[in-house]
Amino acid sequence: MDRREALARAALVAAGALTVGILALALRLLAVNVLPIDYDEDDYLRAGQVYAAGFQGGDPGVLLRESYRSEHPQLSTIVTGLALWPLPPAAEVPDRPTTAPPATDLPEPHLTVARTVQAAFGAATALALGLLSPVGGVWLAVHTWSIKYTSQVMLESVPALFALLAVLAWVAANRVPSGSRRRRAWITAAAVAFGLACAGKYLYGVAGLAIVADWLWRTRPEPGWRRHPAAVARWVAPVGGWALLGAAVFLVANPYLWPDPIGRLGASLTYHGGYATSEAVQETGWPAWQPLVWLMGSVPFHDRGTFLVTLDLPIAILAAVGFRTMWRRHRVFGLWLVIAFAFLVAWPTKWPQYVLVLSAPLSLSAGYGTWLALAPVGRWLRGAARRVRGRLERADRGASRGPGRGHRRGIRGGLRDLRLAAPWLLPGVVGFALLALIPLAYETLMSLTDLRLSSLRDGINGGVMREAVGGLSGQIPAVPFDLRSQAHEVSYVGDDLLTGFLGGLWLGSNSSASFPAFSVLWMVLSVGLQAALGIAVAVVLERPGVRFAAAWRTLFILPWAIPEVVGAVGWRNLVHPEQGLLAQLVGGSVPWNMHPDLALLMLLVASTWMGWPLWMLVATAGLRTIPRAVSEAAELDGAGRWRRFRDVTLPLLLPLLGAAFVVRGIAQFNQFYLFYVLGPPDTTTTLATFSYYVFNSNSGAGLYAVSAAINVLTLVGLALVVVWFLRWRSRAERVAFA
Repeated sequence: MDRREALARAALVAAGALTVGILALALRLLAVNVLPIDYDEDDYLRAGQVYAAGFQGGDPGVLLRESYRSEHPQLSTIVTGLALWPLPPAAEVPDRPTTAPPATDLPEPHLTVARTVQAAFGAATALALGLLSPVGGVWLAVHTWSIKYTSQVMLESVPALFALLAVLAWVAANRVPSGSRRRRAWITAAAVAFGLACAGKYLYGVAGLAIVADWLWRTRPEPGWRRHPAAVARWVAPVGGWALLGAAVFLVANPYLWPDPIGRLGASLTYHGGYATSEAVQETGWPAWQPLVWLMGSVPFHDRGTFLVTLDLPIAILAAVGFRTMWRRHRVFGLWLVIAFAFLVAWPTKWPQYVLVLSAPLSLSAGYGTWLALAPVGRWLRGAARRVRGRLERADRGASRGPGRGHRRGIRGGLRDLRLAAPWLLPGVVGFALLALIPLAYETLMSLTDLRLSSLRDGINGGVMREAVGGLSGQIPAVPFDLRSQAHEVSYVGDDLLTGFLGGLWLGSNSSASFPAFSVLWMVLSVGLQAALGIAVAVVLERPGVRFAAAWRTLFILPWAIPEVVGAVGWRNLVHPEQGLLAQLVGGSVPWNMHPDLALLMLLVASTWMGWPLWMLVATAGLRTIPRAVSEAAELDGAGRWRRFRDVTLPLLLPLLGAAFVVRGIAQFNQFYLFYVLGPPDTTTTLATFSYYVFNSNSGAGLYAVSAAINVLTLVGLALVVVWFLRWRSRAERVAFA
């Protein structure tokens, strides 16, 4: 690439990043004006007022004496104080407990100015990511959680920017020759940005952990290094020096620590351990996987229209699609995403603003996922263009030779074959239409209305068709869905229900996204555990010399042979909190159904017991198709038992296991009997179970349209999962039989 091409490419990247930054700033400035006052805004605005008053009075020593809410570092509130410095003084925001509800009023223009500065930092973060990936920058710009918490007086915008800058500087350092001056400059910049990120909020230090992990992996010594302490020291010393530089920057950016660094820092850090187990955190009842709930839905706390677009769920899906590509190209971002998510799952405090610690790598992964998702569309368009050109060329050649009789004969032959096959195809087509297509179409129309128990008579008498068809044709205007309505006639609500569930609705104690999030988590964990146990048992029983292998298989197949509802009832008798066998064995109540994490564990045990025999049978059938000579050849080449299984046996099993993944994945996503019989807490409920509870008129809900909307979205989601499974299976087949 010559200099002119490099400059043109740099200009294009800069223009794309600038466009992303403008988009992000516009969305955040809109949020600045429409978002209501949230929790903690009064605390951080008050902290900024304290610093601003000191600056206005010529007293910079206020930074050494004051740190309102000293459990957090100072940098973010110092930025707020600098923003408020030019403004005329206002009455100081009252000191209120951290558990107090949001303030009803805060001084202006101080609130707007402080929010605007935070929004500028948030837009700069999207712009910086746009320099690496414009599509990823767009996703970060429209991410509603990022918009919300970088458009309010919070602690997130400043450390989020510096954390991203630290990782970007590390990426840039790895693009220049090792040992060069430019590399040292980039590494120094990464350390400075890392220190400033920690100075904004401790949590954002996970970006530095990702850099350390990537650095150690890149520079790992040759095999046998454990026997040479000097090699270990040379390996770790540069990373340790980098971390010390970041710690020094952190200390410089927190003047409050200077008089007593150890004492004040220790008090600040230990506060969070106690707060994580406090009543304010425990009473939320959110499960360990709550961060996944936040990521799989947009901000549900505010009215519709607060955010112009609500695409957080597609961002999460595209991030899952693009993670592998991001890992190959920028492993440090993959490590950042994994480490941050693992910390959020393990840490007891589940506040939604914490997801901003991984919004940058999530958006970058979604950017790569976008290109992967669009790749089949591009291939199809190119193929269609080639086919059209080929037909035009054949038509031109046919026109030059006269009318194409062969082509007309081919059309007549195809029509004749269709006429002969129609009597055999028609019953199947009619049955498929009656049993699948028509009910699905009617349920889709139902999801566009507000059909419920009170309007069921009108709906049965044609109200659903009247409102849905009239609304789609533009003759009936859409009205917002009202959950409290008791109208006796069906009304057309348009896509209000569908977009509501896609974006996330606040249900009083959690987001509606908790149900799809748990369904995905449940599908992955349950299918994974069943497959791991079933394949392991099949491999063991297929080993030569195992006695009574057939008898063991017959015994192991019994849990799968039992009807699912019967198995669920059996498990209820075993694990009933008060009357079950488990409670009798321990001599007291076992209230697992009061704790989401314990409920998930109990459900996984029951599901694994009921489902693993199928995997044992499928794996056994697959193992018997693999010639023993293949494994013996690998053994002769020096491959151990695990290596032979990983590199030989498993790839050859994948084509057969792919079908089982599709079947069991759909079954587990739609799992109903186990949840209905055992009755776990609401946060551990699949979409199918929730849809039934909403539909069931005996429980007083009878929200048929809501249930229909859930079912339609579930069908679309499962269709995407099936497509992904089939593509994965086709790739596995190509690998296995290449």
